[in-house]
Amino acid sequence: MKYLSNQDIKDCQRNISDIKPYKTTKEIVVSNIFTFFNAMNLALAVLVATTLRFENMLFLGVIAINTAIGIFQEVRSKNALEKLSLLGKSKYRVNRDGQTIEVAPEDIVLGEYLHLNLGDQVPVDAEVLEGNIEVDESLLTGESDSVFKTAGDKLMSGSNVVSGTCLVTATAVGPDSYINKLAKSSKEFKKYPSQLRDYMDKILKIVSILLVPVAILLYVRGFSLGRTYIEIVLGSSGALVGMIPEGLILLVSVSLAVAAMKLAKKKVLVQELYCVETLARVDVLCFDKTGTITTGNMKVQEMDANVAEKLSSYLAYFEDENATSRALKTYLTCEKKWEVQEVGAFSSKNKYSFVQVKDGGTYFFGAYEFLGFTQPMDTYYEHLKQQGFRILTLAHSKDHIMSPANMELLGHVVLSDEIKDNTKETFDYFESQGVEVKIISGDNHVAVYGVARKAGFKEEARAIDMTKVSEQDFERVVLEHEIFGCVTPEQKQKMVSILQNAGKTVAMSGDGVNDVLALKKADISFAMKGATSAAKSVSNIVFLTDDFAVFYDILMEGRRVINNIQKVASLFLTKTFFSIVFAILSVVFGLEFAFIPIQFTIISAITIGIPSFFLTFESNKEKVSTHFMRDILTNAAIGGGILVASVLLTNFLITVPGQVKFICFLLALFNGLCLVAKVSLPFNRYKLVLLVLLSLAALVGVLANTFILQGAYVPLETIQVVYVAILAVVIGGLHYLTRRKN
Repeated sequence: MKYLSNQDIKDCQRNISDIKPYKTTKEIVVSNIFTFFNAMNLALAVLVATTLRFENMLFLGVIAINTAIGIFQEVRSKNALEKLSLLGKSKYRVNRDGQTIEVAPEDIVLGEYLHLNLGDQVPVDAEVLEGNIEVDESLLTGESDSVFKTAGDKLMSGSNVVSGTCLVTATAVGPDSYINKLAKSSKEFKKYPSQLRDYMDKILKIVSILLVPVAILLYVRGFSLGRTYIEIVLGSSGALVGMIPEGLILLVSVSLAVAAMKLAKKKVLVQELYCVETLARVDVLCFDKTGTITTGNMKVQEMDANVAEKLSSYLAYFEDENATSRALKTYLTCEKKWEVQEVGAFSSKNKYSFVQVKDGGTYFFGAYEFLGFTQPMDTYYEHLKQQGFRILTLAHSKDHIMSPANMELLGHVVLSDEIKDNTKETFDYFESQGVEVKIISGDNHVAVYGVARKAGFKEEARAIDMTKVSEQDFERVVLEHEIFGCVTPEQKQKMVSILQNAGKTVAMSGDGVNDVLALKKADISFAMKGATSAAKSVSNIVFLTDDFAVFYDILMEGRRVINNIQKVASLFLTKTFFSIVFAILSVVFGLEFAFIPIQFTIISAITIGIPSFFLTFESNKEKVSTHFMRDILTNAAIGGGILVASVLLTNFLITVPGQVKFICFLLALFNGLCLVAKVSLPFNRYKLVLLVLLSLAALVGVLANTFILQGAYVPLETIQVVYVAILAVVIGGLHYLTRRKN
């Protein structure tokens, strides 16, 4: 056995990656401060400062506060996730100072002697020294076929061990390893698909394109009408400040970060922030049986003496550390008694392992259906399967072979697995919400059905053996059945694809290397507690708890984020819609823009900033609308359209400029409060208190407005008060008629 000394370890390069799973604090600060819209706002502030009307620069203070809150929340979430990620990291066995110890992947050094087993993701580039393994390199090369590796062969970091055990030496670590070079060469390597991000990018692109041309038109039109420099700057700046949805992107990123932090408190590690969005859209959940529905703490329930004697020697030749082998090795006293010619490790594809004994033929251990027997299993064991027990079979051939032929049945082993708490309640809730659940396992379908029933899964669920399904019937079977047994890794991946092609948003949970292909293919993937490093590496979310009810918490957190962003986004875009449309109309008709920057700042704070902050973090368990962007734009167009019409009407009917600005300010506040009320439906005590406080803040804003207008303010006459009251009723009525009906 080869070992590294302490001195060797000190002098060697460590496996520290340049690729970070989360933004650094510096990146968070930079990304929140140095934005296109912040630059535009700063330029507008400089122009406003030249008028010496410094009170109109208040919008800069609001932006600074928003940015500071965003930085604080994102850094706080990052710190919580980084602490949790330390608990979720897999350990690797290495040879140091005469003993074998476990270390974290970043503590592996160049030249390290490293043991790899079934389920491990290769953490460094390496060369095989002893043993034989099969590796899946599909995550790196795209080739789905497993590759056999033996002494002298090279291993690429990022590949997954699907069978066997070996000792390797690390040949490249950290930034020099293949997986890190690949990540650097592809900027999109870690980018997670997101409808929400795509929608926000489109909105920002449109606003960015319109900003400069509208600004130029407003300035040129103002000069052509003979307005003063101060009037032009304040009017144009008011329009441009209104066009910028400065808090919307910030609110989205903060919402996602807070959601990830809340899940971290429940011991759920979110490895990609934008996957929180996908949680809300999931309508099919694919569960693996072992480790997901069950705890994975298996126990031997029945084994006859002959089988026990053979297995105590058989298992001594395997170093696999999965739930089944742990249970068997705990039950037996394993000791190498045979002279072995060759060992074939268990693989998820074959469903068996084998040991060739010199002058003793070959022993096979695995699933009965895959060991070449033509006769059905004894009815006693079939009955045990129906009750949810797992049955493994030991068989023997007189020949030295690598696949079952001419087999003699030696006996069976009966194992039980513990069902997790809260499974029935969680299954029932998903069914009530229209979320379809499918249970996919490599075990016998009868046994899987038995476990599912013990866990409280619906009695009418249909179970099927996937080895009996033809290529022609595969798609129909996947769509019509709920429980699938004897599923290969490739079939799991294909099943996810079929569901996605049927228009479903698919979530997949798993814990083993046999789940990796499906986990990678799914829209969102969960690695369960105790999952292999390979499963963790491709999953968007890693569980560090055995609580099955956490699936409910995850779904609800996703719904909260998306539903609340949908509500508050319409508040931001109402202001943007109004500013763009009215700015264009003011150029066409020669109107002065309705608001100066400080007025828009007050309106935005009361009807957008404050309510959006509180509504974003409110609990929301509603199903997510399938028309996310359409609903946002419809609400924004209605709110913005009503305000445009109200301000235009006021400009044409009211002749005194000071009264026009004051009335427009009143109508904008009232329209904004109506929109807040509309997106807050259905009301609860929390929302009603918020609306009352916002109304009081609006009254303060109205009083402040009389000082803002300074000498231009002219008190309203009775007829004008009646006009405002009538228009307010019309505005309220239009919002009521266009409310969302639950």
